[in-house]
Amino acid sequence: MPVSSLPSPVSCPLKGASNFRDIGGYATDSGSFRKGRVYRSDHLADLSQQDLDILKELGIARSLDFRGAHERKRSPYQYSFLTSHALIVEPTVLPDFLDMLAQGQGDVQAAHATMNKTYTEFVTTHARTFAQVFDQLLQADTPVVMHCTAGKDRTGFAVALLHRAAGVHPDDVMHDYLLTKQFFRRPDLPDNRGIRDEVLDILWGVQPEFLETAFKTIDATHGSLDRFFQDALQLSSARREALLERYVA
Repeated sequence: MPVSSLPSPVSCPLKGASNFRDIGGYATDSGSFRKGRVYRSDHLADLSQQDLDILKELGIARSLDFRGAHERKRSPYQYSFLTSHALIVEPTVLPDFLDMLAQGQGDVQAAHATMNKTYTEFVTTHARTFAQVFDQLLQADTPVVMHCTAGKDRTGFAVALLHRAAGVHPDDVMHDYLLTKQFFRRPDLPDNRGIRDEVLDILWGVQPEFLETAFKTIDATHGSLDRFFQDALQLSSARREALLERYVA
């Protein structure tokens, strides 16, 4: 499995969104992940007309939205050229942490515990939703953008699964995940107020430990990533081959 020697993906110049980028260009076992097919982002509710023109130029006609009901209500969007598919993973990071804060436990250690619990639950609780990512990618070949509120955790895990399924080296998977540190702008939300910056940096950030927790949970609960793909994500050998034909060149 080759490690990519390609340069880091370049963030697209959207004014109303951060963490938006093409996930293509990484080396795989059989070629490289195609550019211009799959993008990732934080939420898309604040896009300018210039931003929308950029999405149109890129041919993006679908979005996979992992946000929960409250998030979607708080920051809705509807664009005539973009079909949005709700793949709901209700957030637990801030609610769980706010509970800890109310109990006097809202410190850095608690923030780490909350994030690791979140990534564990991606595997143990939300695998069926992440399986729908592959359903969507195999149903149509128009360019797609995957996003949640920050585009880092739910989106980050979905992108990591897609990269691994396509044969991207784990080091490159982690590299793409950690690009959030470079491209994400933390929002000023009411839930943030009263929480120390060093704690918010954890809750709104990414660390190798978090993604590693998800993949360790996969190994612990399914024995291997391949078994997780087959059993939990319903990604059979035939479906995986179809995925490679569409997204790897």
